[in-house]
Amino acid sequence: MNTDRSDDHHLEVTYLTGRFLGEHLTRVYHLFDGDVIAAIVLATVAQHNLQRFYDTVSRGGEAFDDLVENEQHLAHMRHCNALSVSGATGVPRETVRRKVRMLEAKGWLKVGQRGELLVAPRISRRFATFDRQTNVEFERYARKVLKLIDAPRRARQ
Repeated sequence: MNTDRSDDHHLEVTYLTGRFLGEHLTRVYHLFDGDVIAAIVLATVAQHNLQRFYDTVSRGGEAFDDLVENEQHLAHMRHCNALSVSGATGVPRETVRRKVRMLEAKGWLKVGQRGELLVAPRISRRFATFDRQTNVEFERYARKVLKLIDAPRRARQ
């Protein structure tokens, strides 16, 4: 991606990015029955849990899916807690705790005896259709942005 060229199409790139994000947030809103804060909490826990595994073991390689499917990631999962989720997101700690209780009741989060948070095993299966649609839409918008940025420079009028 030629970031120097993105200025040539700043408003259009911003529009396309905003359109993708707006559509995505609407889908998140519906998936979580209007509780976007619960979605933020779950996403923050999941990202924190998997970050070390992704960065040090799989390194973003093609084997990531296979390694997770075979539960090779479990030994590398990094716990977090309500305080760290609150710090990372700016969501008040008590709100995070309420959302954690709700997500635990749905079976989407596991809470340890000392409050350590982990996404539930095989949670990705619950969100597979949603994630697939997100990936398709992300690619569609990303291709449009890249086409703009990589296109020959237009003469300024």
